[in-house]
Amino acid sequence: MNSERFKFSKWLAAISGVLSVILILYIFKTPVLEKIGSALVYQSELVPSDAIVVLAGSNTGNRMEEAVRIFNKRMGKVIVFSGYTYYPGMVSHVGMKQYAIKLGVPEGKIVAEKATGENSTWGEALFNLKQLERLQAKSFILVTSSFHTRRSHWVYQRAIKKLEMDLILRVQPAPDPKVPYPEWWKVRTGQKFVFVEYLKFLYYIATY
Repeated sequence: MNSERFKFSKWLAAISGVLSVILILYIFKTPVLEKIGSALVYQSELVPSDAIVVLAGSNTGNRMEEAVRIFNKRMGKVIVFSGYTYYPGMVSHVGMKQYAIKLGVPEGKIVAEKATGENSTWGEALFNLKQLERLQAKSFILVTSSFHTRRSHWVYQRAIKKLEMDLILRVQPAPDPKVPYPEWWKVRTGQKFVFVEYLKFLYYIATY
């Protein structure tokens, strides 16, 4: 009888523990999820720089819009970016350039080329840094979607070191409608992009 009571007590304690954990997670769900999302965001103090570098990869226009916004505040002398073929005969930097001009950026203040090499954040970094080298830039502001800023900062730091360049790097997040902060988990695209971004970051740490 005592043995059965002991087993029942153990099961009751285990169930109570599990329910307590579930209750705690439910109560603190929002701040925990917000922290998971915000951990991917990196932002520097905005200081006038030689160039503003915009990363490709978003089709909402948010990255270019943010780049133009800070360009109009005289945070950069030129806007620099590169692109890749995303459909036969179509290259992303062409559309990005057209959008920048539509937003009011003088064509002479845009430096855009088709990227060569690896089609990734790493490959894009190496190509963009070569463009900055040709411009003799000493500082730049990197603009990309908020959820992409932490990894992008990590990548560019290592790429600058690899190329043995003397460059000041600053990062400016661009709000992304596909990953709306702070409640990114409430939309499917937010869940997808945050999950994939963590996987990519782990892969980059292991690879580069």
